[in-house]
Amino acid sequence: MSDAKRRIIIVSLDAVGKRDMEFMQTLPNFSRIVENGAFCDNVLSVYPSLTYPAHTSIVTGKLPNRHRIVANTKFQPDRANPDWLYKEKYINGKTIVDVAREKGFKTAAFLWPVMAGAKIDYNIPEVMCTRKYHNQVVMCLLNGTPGYLLDVNKRFGHIRHGISQPALDDFVMECVHYTIDRHDPNVMLIHLTDVDTQRHNYGAEGPEVTEALKRHDERLGNLTKWLSDKHPMDNTTLIVLGDHCQIDAHTIVYLNKLFLDKGYLTVQGDKITSYKAIAKTCDGSTYVYINPKCIDDEEFLDSLTDTLNEIKNDERLGVEEIYSNEEARDMGADECCFCMIEGKRGYYFLNEFDVLTEKVTDTKNHKMLAIHGCLNTKEENKTFFGACGKGIKKGVRIDSMRVWDEGPTIAKIMGGHLPAVDGEILTDILE
Repeated sequence: MSDAKRRIIIVSLDAVGKRDMEFMQTLPNFSRIVENGAFCDNVLSVYPSLTYPAHTSIVTGKLPNRHRIVANTKFQPDRANPDWLYKEKYINGKTIVDVAREKGFKTAAFLWPVMAGAKIDYNIPEVMCTRKYHNQVVMCLLNGTPGYLLDVNKRFGHIRHGISQPALDDFVMECVHYTIDRHDPNVMLIHLTDVDTQRHNYGAEGPEVTEALKRHDERLGNLTKWLSDKHPMDNTTLIVLGDHCQIDAHTIVYLNKLFLDKGYLTVQGDKITSYKAIAKTCDGSTYVYINPKCIDDEEFLDSLTDTLNEIKNDERLGVEEIYSNEEARDMGADECCFCMIEGKRGYYFLNEFDVLTEKVTDTKNHKMLAIHGCLNTKEENKTFFGACGKGIKKGVRIDSMRVWDEGPTIAKIMGGHLPAVDGEILTDILE
């Protein structure tokens, strides 16, 4: 056994899914991880299958309505551009970062969702600026590790061009390389979004996605080399996983336009000033919330029920199913919603209220050619999990699992424990 220090490295390939696994296993570095460890190409995401709820389930082992990150953004009806739930303080429950700290591990995180402000030794936080007075640099410094951030930005900031890809992931990987070499953390959480960006911009399939998958494979190869250059790999566990995948989209539905026409909303300019019922987008699905003041208004509730029936039966709106509050809660979605509306393949929802529907012809103003956030049981939206190295059996194949199984399993690999989880430890993969 090597005397090298213990390392657990977790790499999230955002929007890489089950549909990519046949191709990914033809690539040299990803296939090496699969061949030398445990692997599942049939991983259920959360509902709604959005980046922030999924990544929080990965690190807590809980469903969204229990860790409370039930969407990417806050429910703020009066804001056209709601604030993102990017701060770790919003999470209800213990995370694998807390476990790592308890074990005395040195930690690093690279744009890992919902880790802004976390107690991480080297933290490049993912922050979202939604207000005119927000400044990206200041927000990062306030929510990350200031001296470290200034250091890596001075060295590698020239690589980055806002959030455009592949430059952003190239910047992240240079920071990873430098951090391994200079600071040598035990635990690293690395979030790469190249494929997610390409799919939103160009569709779920195509040459742009293929090239991004190839870049990810090269990044995994570089990561392995950098780790082995620093220490022998005997005491290193490498985990590569996804959070969801994406499905092609052709039509946007604006349910708040219908709610406005029904008199459920009051607006001034582009702002909603009051509401009885309101839709909040989760991309391929949407929450419907009602004003707490209306909860006992039988006339309004009867009207809303009739409206929801109209919505389900209107072919223009592409509604696949409407889930009750109880059904949404049982699937892990926000228990505070009145209901959850799931779109048919190709449809997704946005919050604005100028028109009822719109064909997707470009990717401006939050429009996308492929989406997630839809029902997690849809095959095209399933993702993957792979692990190799210290503590992982070689050649294990798992038929199916859930992203919320990953947190308790990673905690076990660290020698710790996550309490009150919804997931299960994947004991079959552990030595």
